[in-house]
Amino acid sequence: MTSLKHPYVQVLRNGTLSYGGSQMWSVNKTIRLCGCGPVAALDTLLYLTGRNTQPIPFDEYDRKLSDLCRKYFPLIRPFGINGLFLAVGMNRLLRKYDLPYRAFWAISGGLFWKRVEDLLLQDVPVIFSVGPNFPAVWEKHRLTFYTRTPDGRCRPSSSAKSHYVCATGIDEEWLRISSWGHCYYIRRAEFTEYVRRHSASVVSNILMLRKIR
Repeated sequence: MTSLKHPYVQVLRNGTLSYGGSQMWSVNKTIRLCGCGPVAALDTLLYLTGRNTQPIPFDEYDRKLSDLCRKYFPLIRPFGINGLFLAVGMNRLLRKYDLPYRAFWAISGGLFWKRVEDLLLQDVPVIFSVGPNFPAVWEKHRLTFYTRTPDGRCRPSSSAKSHYVCATGIDEEWLRISSWGHCYYIRRAEFTEYVRRHSASVVSNILMLRKIR
């Protein structure tokens, strides 16, 4: 599996270490409802600035998340934030921290999985959107998330739509992700089918970070 080169972001909460952050922990109701995009952005920022080397106390993580939502990623209930505005906020953060990247929303068809792998090879987490049902947004089709058992098999564990995650690894069949503070897997073929039948590539896509120097 092509993976990030260093350990992923961990949050220390109630004596337990997470795999990335979760909007579900926030004291803010709006963030709990639709803050997955800012969580993915914060985790990516923490990784790129080297803050993944030690676990981050939950209180510090929650303060950073609230600050990012207030200044960079305004959330609209119940929709959260779309990919274009996520890119705008991310670019402001990249400039603030003098990180050598520029954020762009959405990669076209045949380049999609290659770009995910290319970013991971560059040691960059990939903000990945499992978009809403589109154009029939009222429908309830969801994408299955899997967990890996001790014997290496994957079993269905959860599901999502209208949800941002961070991709941390990829192989020919699976995408490894961080969501809700846990490690999950998405079957690539199922994501492609979900986009084709129930969503659209304009909303089910990635935030591309292109190196500029």
